[in-house]
Amino acid sequence: MMFRTKTTLIAMGAAALLAAGGVTATAAQADADAASNAQILSTSGSSKANADFGYAHATWKWTGAGKTGKVKVYVNDQRCSGKDVFAFMQFKGGMWGNSITTGESRAWNYNSDCVGKGKTFTFPGYTDTFNVKKARVVVCKDDVVFGDDTCVEGKWHTNPKG
Repeated sequence: MMFRTKTTLIAMGAAALLAAGGVTATAAQADADAASNAQILSTSGSSKANADFGYAHATWKWTGAGKTGKVKVYVNDQRCSGKDVFAFMQFKGGMWGNSITTGESRAWNYNSDCVGKGKTFTFPGYTDTFNVKKARVVVCKDDVVFGDDTCVEGKWHTNPKG
């Protein structure tokens, strides 16, 4: 008789929990937490830089604390003013986490190619011996012979593995 009473009480408790939405709410919260964590830990990176003279967009995958996978850069001359437009990547990190390194590769959209479609380039990944904390794209117009060209920086994207 004791066994039957105990089984009945367990069944009644489970039914009450289901009726109150306890299990369903808990499962829904677990799904929401998992989705939230997946967004935070996403390994995809992207940055956009937009100026009246040009636009650049870069995408990549974070492959570790000190490196990225291949970087795809799109650049478009939006003005066709006779000044070539180019883009490059910058990486923030180093030993103290605040050193900015400019990537060696340039993505050019020469004025002679200025038809509004832009150009896409794929560059090798970036590797540093220290953590790469952030990355961004920069778009520039080639308007200064000796010195710094006019540039607009995109927003930094934080490395979830850094």
